[in-house]
Amino acid sequence: MSDPERTAIIDAGRGDLAVRYGELDRQAARIASGLAAVGLRPSDRVAICMENGLDYAVSWFGAAYAGCATLPIPPGSTAPEISFRLEHARCRLLLTDVARLEMAKDSISRTEGRVDLLCVKDVIDKASNELEPVDLEDGALAMLLYTSGTTGAPKCACITHESLCAHSAALADRVIHLGPEDRVLGTLPLTHSYGIRTTLLLPFHAGACTVFVPRYSPRRTLELCGTHHVTWLPAVPTMFIGWAGQTGIVRPESLRWCMSAGAPLPEDVRLRAEERLGAPVRQAYGLTEANLTTVNAPPDVAVPGSSGKPVFGVQVRIASEDGTEAPIGSRGEVLVRGPNVMAGYLDDPMATDHVMRGGWLHTGDIGLVDPEGRLTIVDRSKDLILRGGASVYPSEVENVLVQHGAVREAVVVGQPDDYYGEVVVAVVITDGSIDVSELDRWMRDRLAAYKVPIGYALVSEMPRSAHGKILKRRLAGQLASGAIAVEWLSTGSPTQ
Repeated sequence: MSDPERTAIIDAGRGDLAVRYGELDRQAARIASGLAAVGLRPSDRVAICMENGLDYAVSWFGAAYAGCATLPIPPGSTAPEISFRLEHARCRLLLTDVARLEMAKDSISRTEGRVDLLCVKDVIDKASNELEPVDLEDGALAMLLYTSGTTGAPKCACITHESLCAHSAALADRVIHLGPEDRVLGTLPLTHSYGIRTTLLLPFHAGACTVFVPRYSPRRTLELCGTHHVTWLPAVPTMFIGWAGQTGIVRPESLRWCMSAGAPLPEDVRLRAEERLGAPVRQAYGLTEANLTTVNAPPDVAVPGSSGKPVFGVQVRIASEDGTEAPIGSRGEVLVRGPNVMAGYLDDPMATDHVMRGGWLHTGDIGLVDPEGRLTIVDRSKDLILRGGASVYPSEVENVLVQHGAVREAVVVGQPDDYYGEVVVAVVITDGSIDVSELDRWMRDRLAAYKVPIGYALVSEMPRSAHGKILKRRLAGQLASGAIAVEWLSTGSPTQ
């Protein structure tokens, strides 16, 4: 733990409450004691469902102190989504806040077997003592993160303490160059790999301070950058679009540079954001299975479209179609190995062996490496939709659609959007007894809001190959050209 008197967290959701490292350590130790008191032991799994802020930070570190592996669950998840993760990951306990207690109870009622429920405030207030961090082997699981991986089926990536410690040190010390005087804006969701690494684990390693924001608002977050003298800003392209469009707010003078990841960063967005923020905006590349693989970090020159060089200790290789290493400048699949790579998929050795062939993680993304060693991604994993930097896997949305009795077949694709980058659109064949508004209600009851389609095309047939396979790319093109009409339920960017 860093200097106990140094500020660790400023919680903008609680009136800019400032918490020192010593208090963060004390509260995390009380969480660990509370978990032990209800029977949890090292290697047990604890799900955490709450918004960004102090409660999330002490919950994560408290579970780590107790030797438990954490399972972050997005706070906007529905009860079916939460219950699936609790069961699949065999969680012993769900840790949440007051705002989500009823949703948590509903979620647990849908699971088979015992899952305990604790409210973080109650644990901190009632813990009888403070538990010192337990000793764990480096290979012990630290975190479980859900992803559809590179093949489209839901999977749970296993991240070890050894991996988190080594990669956090490499990023903070050799790439980002974070120190105790830095302040980081924590507006990325802590329930996603990019957010928890860059706004909790890296600042914690460096002894820096994070200004946590429960929900993203372009104006509010920009104001916080100025008020709290934020020096480093990790975000996704949609956030930079929001900041670039803000007027009437004084430019923050403290920013050293900003990092964009989670989706491709258009060059015009980068330049407009740099002008508005008064600091360099650079791109990085990673995925849940291998977070923050490359970073185009200063003092390296800005290379439009490039996500930069591999992080210290990480290797990147471009594979040709025959599996051999592609020549410099040639396109091929991006392969990765290093301390940032997951240990494997939970309880899925076949999928793990497939994606880790030859000791390299096969990302499914297509890229090239230039003579300077910089990676540029030219195409991404098939079918994945990146809505505002959040990954939406069509198979998950399609599976929910076809559970409705009136839906005979459904295909979900991404369509371009100026603000989000992509939005979710569903093409559906029905029996004629359902309309779009009813489909929308069905989806919103079962999926987090960002996964729900904002447009539907009700059709009688879909383009198929000679073998009967639906041609998704052709379908997406027909939607884009207007050949297939879409009934839009929502358009335009947020007005925050």
